[in-house]
Amino acid sequence: MKFEDLLAFDHFFFDLDGTLSDSKADVLGSIEQAYNNLGFSYDKSKLRIGPLLPDIIAAISPQLDAEERALAARTFRAVYAAGKYKNTVLFEGVAEFLDKLLAAGKTLYVATNKPKAPTYEVLEKLGIKDKFLFIGTPDCMGDSLTKPEVLKMIVSMFDLEPGKCLMVGDTLPDIEAGRYAGMKTMGFLSGYGDASFRNSHADFFFASYKELL
Repeated sequence: MKFEDLLAFDHFFFDLDGTLSDSKADVLGSIEQAYNNLGFSYDKSKLRIGPLLPDIIAAISPQLDAEERALAARTFRAVYAAGKYKNTVLFEGVAEFLDKLLAAGKTLYVATNKPKAPTYEVLEKLGIKDKFLFIGTPDCMGDSLTKPEVLKMIVSMFDLEPGKCLMVGDTLPDIEAGRYAGMKTMGFLSGYGDASFRNSHADFFFASYKELL
């Protein structure tokens, strides 16, 4: 995959965790601290980043009831925010790649499952927030949107041609969301995706941003 191959697209949509940012240490550390604070037991062998938070909680602690799972999620979010994302960094080459797209006249967007407040804080901390025309989160319009709905909303909001849009992500749900919105898709192989992602038949794959530069 070469940068020149991407010039056929006008609009680029990026997942955040595992695609633009390496947040694994902060996210997993905050989950562990939240469980320790609450005194809840969990299966550490099943703790992994990538799935939605409710799915992570269900996988590592199936013994919890609905109220306890909700408490675990709230506690995680508080611990995660308090940590100020000190261990979260950009994947190598991200800033340069985004700048090269902007220099080529392309428009950039974020589409993430992370809530608005931490998304904005992370992007500010990483120094790339102002590179995006719109940052799509589940609560960006006051509702609880899925990632496919976020993508469709942005396409409609800016009257975009889906065929000129590329969704870049690191998990199978990212690829499925892009397809749902009628976009082409590109998978980042060095993120948090599992085997199902590698078999997702994304239109393109890449292992590093440096190779795109």
